[in-house]
Amino acid sequence: MMTVINDQGVQDLAHRIRSLSPKRRRALMAVLEKQGVDLSVLDLVRDLFGSGAVPLSTRRPDEPVPLSFTQQRLWFLAQLDGAGSAYNIPMAVRLRGHLDRPALVGALREVVLRHEALRTRFVNRDGVPYQHIGDGTDFEVRQEDLADLAELPRICAQEAAAPFDLEHDTLIRARLLRRSDQEHVLLVTMHHGVSDGWSVGVLHRDLIALYEALRAGRPSPLEPLPLQYPEYANWQREWLDDGVREPQVAYWRERLAGVDPRLSLPTDRERPPVKTYNGAREAFLCPAELLDALREVGARNDATLYMTLFAAYSALLHRYTRQTDVAVGTVVANRGRAEFEGLIGFFANTLVLRTDLSGDPTFPELLAQVKRRALEAYEHQDVPFEAVVDALRLERSLSHSPVFQNMFVLQEAQTSQEAKLGDLEVLPVEVDVQATKFDVTLDLRETPDGLAGFVEYNTDLFDAETIRRFVRHYTHLLASVAAEPQERISRLTELPAAERRRVVEEWNEAPAGLVVEERCVHEWFEGVVAGAPDAVAVEFEGRALTYGELNARANRLARHLRELGVGRETLVALCLPRSEYIVVCVLAVLKAGGGYVPMDPAAPVERLEHVLRDSAPQVLLVDGTVPEGLDTAGVPVVDVRVDAGVWAGLSDADLDRVEGGSGPGDLAYVIYTSGSTGTPKGVMVEHRNVTRLFTATDGWYG
Repeated sequence: MMTVINDQGVQDLAHRIRSLSPKRRRALMAVLEKQGVDLSVLDLVRDLFGSGAVPLSTRRPDEPVPLSFTQQRLWFLAQLDGAGSAYNIPMAVRLRGHLDRPALVGALREVVLRHEALRTRFVNRDGVPYQHIGDGTDFEVRQEDLADLAELPRICAQEAAAPFDLEHDTLIRARLLRRSDQEHVLLVTMHHGVSDGWSVGVLHRDLIALYEALRAGRPSPLEPLPLQYPEYANWQREWLDDGVREPQVAYWRERLAGVDPRLSLPTDRERPPVKTYNGAREAFLCPAELLDALREVGARNDATLYMTLFAAYSALLHRYTRQTDVAVGTVVANRGRAEFEGLIGFFANTLVLRTDLSGDPTFPELLAQVKRRALEAYEHQDVPFEAVVDALRLERSLSHSPVFQNMFVLQEAQTSQEAKLGDLEVLPVEVDVQATKFDVTLDLRETPDGLAGFVEYNTDLFDAETIRRFVRHYTHLLASVAAEPQERISRLTELPAAERRRVVEEWNEAPAGLVVEERCVHEWFEGVVAGAPDAVAVEFEGRALTYGELNARANRLARHLRELGVGRETLVALCLPRSEYIVVCVLAVLKAGGGYVPMDPAAPVERLEHVLRDSAPQVLLVDGTVPEGLDTAGVPVVDVRVDAGVWAGLSDADLDRVEGGSGPGDLAYVIYTSGSTGTPKGVMVEHRNVTRLFTATDGWYG
């Protein structure tokens, strides 16, 4: 029976297919054909997610080959930062069993001969970089004995950290370490300029096929490649010039308009003025039951596992930063044509997914948004990230990467067949990678044991314990999503029970035996006055006031303020230079029952006028003069030095609480923010907010 799909269904299907890896895409297309989907519909789907009309063509041998756009970016970074290891792709495996060493070495050489990308160097001709493809004769497999297995981690880390010279080195190197006749370790390191994550799988498959053929004395079973990476680089430029670039760039220009590349994660150290690549990794594993539950959450919301994990990651970044506009980088294979799938080379492209977490959405609402943004991004994935950055015209900084600082990756799981080399047992070796491209990269992979992953982080910004806590929070948030998949983001928890108990309960317990008295700030002060009236309280430029004198002056001024209408939670602005009068005035306002608003007389007059208008004080206290240009119309002005005689004859006894019973819950003061991110805003602080510092710090203030 023929299956009918409408036009919208065809487009949705094309977007969904395009979001898959090439391997899964082929499998899905085969299933659709078996299910009887109209072949004309299948052709339309192929057109929608295909690579465009520009044909692929071979190049002339004498024709200079430009770098692809991704290669060009890495070449530029190498010129800017010098040779480094941040863009190395290291691999290490232990081989257990009888190894045919000549066959393995021969297979590695055949892989290099098969793929021109692995024989490529980046040459500079008058400031313009080109690909130079060698003949492969300079590739060698270093073979040596491994005397002590305990040395392996150091050797792997050393190999991963060794930089490549893009102009003079072969951009792949290999070492074969012999532990015994039955155990070897193979190290292979490629530069990202000639490889990517998909290429690693191609290398594995080619190496297995060639090793088994050489060991058996058979010719290579691999079909000749229809083209090489240099053809892709030429085709990419021709294709983007064929009317493809501008519509895709226009989408990204609109989608990323106004994006803030700085995600304000709490760091352990300040960001250095020049970005570094010093890094480390923290590995983790989520159990298989949780992975199955997360797949189910995605399926119920018609979303992929990738979208589910990404939505949870965005929610965690929101919880950490309180930012509602979160931009995260991600990677796509970018191999939309069948001819590219068997090639080793740097095809992968970077996309930016921007998520809006305002309004406290439910997780299904967030997931729907992530799905929509991801499908749009896949539809516009062909334009190189470098062209997107150029189109945004962002102000570049040496301290951070453009557009985003956090990366999210979900790798395709390897099959058990890919973990075999003939009859050898192949065991992955963890490589201590000490370089990173971004502040934080979350790299995940589906495995039979569950969701395996690691967080790669910049060690100049974060300590290991900080990242371990970050990992715990992400895995616990995933568990919270699985348990309460319909909940709002604010209700999901990233804190494990023990950590939540420590933060919420233990850290908020009052010290044993502490009795918190509900008194106002000035009442605490009056208690000190009663105990030591003759002790010096304030000194300034040779002048001193005892506690008794300070209290008496504040009481007299407080009575005058009450005569001017100051009462419970009435605001009084203080525009005073630094002197003992500040302390007198603060205490007087509090004793009168009001709250004070500090104003720096040296601040710009525009800020002073904003504070004055916004707070609408009952009285403005100054010392000598009103700042030049400040409009005080409608606000009574009292000069605490010139007008002091007005209240000199009033009682200096402590005042009773104002009518209505002012207390610890009343305003003590209003402090205005800097206004660096917008209009300054007044923050209201109660008496109890201040007095708790005296009661909850176990005597810090004496």
